Amino acid sequence: MQRKTLNPNLAKAVIHKLGSFGTPPEFGIEYFSVGVENYLRVIEEEYLKGILKFNLSSFKLITGNYGGGKTHFLYLVRNIGWRNNYVTSYVTLSPTECPFDRLELVYKQVVLNLRIPVNDDQWEEPWNLGIDHLLRNWVKSAEGNILSKIRSFESSSFTNAVKAAVTNLLSEDEDGFDEVIQWLKGDDLPRELKLRYRISERVDRSNAFRMLRSLVQFVSSLGYSGLLLLFDEAERGMSISSARDKRRALDNLRQLVDECGNARLPGAMFFYAIPDENLLLEGSGGVYEALKQRLRSSFTRINPMGVKINLEDIGVGARDFLTELGSKLATVFEIAYDHRLNTEIRDQSLKNMIEAALEFQTLDVSYRRIFVIGVIEIFHRLKDKAAVIHRDEAREIFRSKVRLLADTEKAEVESEEF
Repeated sequence: MQRKTLNPNLAKAVIHKLGSFGTPPEFGIEYFSVGVENYLRVIEEEYLKGILKFNLSSFKLITGNYGGGKTHFLYLVRNIGWRNNYVTSYVTLSPTECPFDRLELVYKQVVLNLRIPVNDDQWEEPWNLGIDHLLRNWVKSAEGNILSKIRSFESSSFTNAVKAAVTNLLSEDEDGFDEVIQWLKGDDLPRELKLRYRISERVDRSNAFRMLRSLVQFVSSLGYSGLLLLFDEAERGMSISSARDKRRALDNLRQLVDECGNARLPGAMFFYAIPDENLLLEGSGGVYEALKQRLRSSFTRINPMGVKINLEDIGVGARDFLTELGSKLATVFEIAYDHRLNTEIRDQSLKNMIEAALEFQTLDVSYRRIFVIGVIEIFHRLKDKAAVIHRDEAREIFRSKVRLLADTEKAEVESEEF
């Protein structure tokens, strides 16, 4: 598939996002991705175009250092999902709003973040998220008797809620539609509304898996290829605060892995990204051993059935990785500012930046993330004054970025605590 020319406005949005904190932007990431093409190719050919089409499902564990590209990788998976007509839901797991031991809260975030396929041309438009947008889009585009196309899902309450939502849309009853949508989003309804819509349960811990399976079945019935669920443990630790909560979260994860492959999750693929797999698997007892057995195999080009995708082991050396990354980011920067950097000065500055960045490999923060933030600053300096950035100057830039990231993280932790 030939890549389209990068839009200058999108290029500037990419540079701004990366230059601030090194976090990946929502769109445009494929223009500076390095080293994961083989993983993505296998995921697309083996799963998105392969077994998921047979109403099967799969689970992959994504591992990598803090700042090492996990969110970036999930966004790339989401993009190829959209390209293959998959609905997606990217969910950031966190101790306060969405811990994995509370699967009913995870379900809420999944339905809130549902996204139908979009492309780079739509990056400036407000994104319409959620199951309400999914339903509106389906009713708008479907032909014939829509209600007759809604089959029975595992949860009868979910089935009845979808039917009620569609009925209210067709009759232009926006208030009624909003009432039912609140339940589909995981909120409870007054008793009289439950009776009216034939909803017999509330979304809680006891039925969260059933609701999640019903959602997968619903998306599959709409004519999409399936549903990709992208769970991102974005913090350094896990979204679990106590040992008891961790055991419950691990049991949820074990059950999710076991559910994959059966007919109750047609066309679904789950990706769970975490900075360190030891956070999941260190410990003793049945739930730890059961999960270790399920997550031990490594995903590679020759073993696509493996579970673990290690982003620290992509087959590209650190120096080669940064060289290619720096070159791609330079191209994005030049498009963003319609400014051609002096090639000789740019390349020498990049070489010095790379050598300096490699000295930071032993830090807790990924040297890749430090490099991205620092190199964007370098490009701005070169745009202002075409003079080579020497290694000592590059080191000082990186040190300042490390301090910035440390201060930012400290502020985020303190805001969580209070």
